[in-house]
Amino acid sequence: MTICHRVRIAVVSLVLTSIGAFPALGEDGFFKGKTLTLLVGYSAGSTYDTYARLLERHYAKHIPGNPSVIVKNMPGSSSIKASNYVYTVAPKDGLTIGAIRNGMAVEQLYGRKGIRFDALKFNWIGSITRSYPACTIWHSAPATTLNDIKNVEVVSGAIGSSASLAMYPRALNEMLGTKFKVVTGYSATGVLHAMELGEVHARCGGGYDGLLSARPHWFRDKHLKILAMMSNTRHPNLPNAPWIFDFVKDPTDVKTLQFIFSTQEWGRPYVAPPGVPADRVATLRRAFDAAVADPELLADAKKLKATMRDPMSGVAMQKVIAEYHKTPQAIIDRVKTFQKRPKDEKRIKRKKKKK
Repeated sequence: MTICHRVRIAVVSLVLTSIGAFPALGEDGFFKGKTLTLLVGYSAGSTYDTYARLLERHYAKHIPGNPSVIVKNMPGSSSIKASNYVYTVAPKDGLTIGAIRNGMAVEQLYGRKGIRFDALKFNWIGSITRSYPACTIWHSAPATTLNDIKNVEVVSGAIGSSASLAMYPRALNEMLGTKFKVVTGYSATGVLHAMELGEVHARCGGGYDGLLSARPHWFRDKHLKILAMMSNTRHPNLPNAPWIFDFVKDPTDVKTLQFIFSTQEWGRPYVAPPGVPADRVATLRRAFDAAVADPELLADAKKLKATMRDPMSGVAMQKVIAEYHKTPQAIIDRVKTFQKRPKDEKRIKRKKKKK
């Protein structure tokens, strides 16, 4: 049982018993006539942006006073720029919420440069969906199973050196003896295009559900094969798919992967600055929980092919993230080694777009 599951059991009763501890939604008039900003740490068209705009259309009706809700984009350093802004600059009045990368919850544990926030002091509002990454490989690759990749080198495309697409195959090389050759420098869609061209063979990481929505024909026509689902729990729709913990058995390796995969549990999170009055945080959290269960939002998500799976409340997130921050330093230090690019690892140079 993962930390997330243990904490969820304890949180359920807390949430249920606390509902009556706050005034009815209509009794709080602060938000009436105001504008609530959802600040997205990525550019328009990204998956984080898609989910934020989905929430934008349904959030206000669950907030007392029905404020206007708008989305603004602040891309930069995989949402570090937006995270820093929400933490240090945004007014602490409950009218700014950040849609930031799930990894921001634990990134400070790695000592990453540029971070000017303490994740434990954010007011976590909730996560709209859980993520289930997969390690996938093109059908014509020289090896198409993890066991075969122990004997044959395959090229795995990645974005940056510290992101999951690079970390996951490096971890498997160490833990299982596979021979993934990681090449960084691609964009998210660039990795997929490179697979079609045969430039790379694998994408080890990245959400399965998003890939299925974007490239359904790849699975239908059997162009793509799942090497292993890379998550702490099996995908509910893929109970028989290869799962990484079918292969990785060493207790230390298991704990290391469980920590790496932790951020998937709150796959698309939202945060408010520290210092926002507790009653407003509670209002925003209740409204968020109501919005992600709203049949109209769910119908809208289905039209967008935006998977809504196992959302997490802000109360649960706050507790789960605090538990993961207690992870032994030895495990954190080991994960940091998977974020570093080996000297012999290739990085492609992207062509600059003409202005």
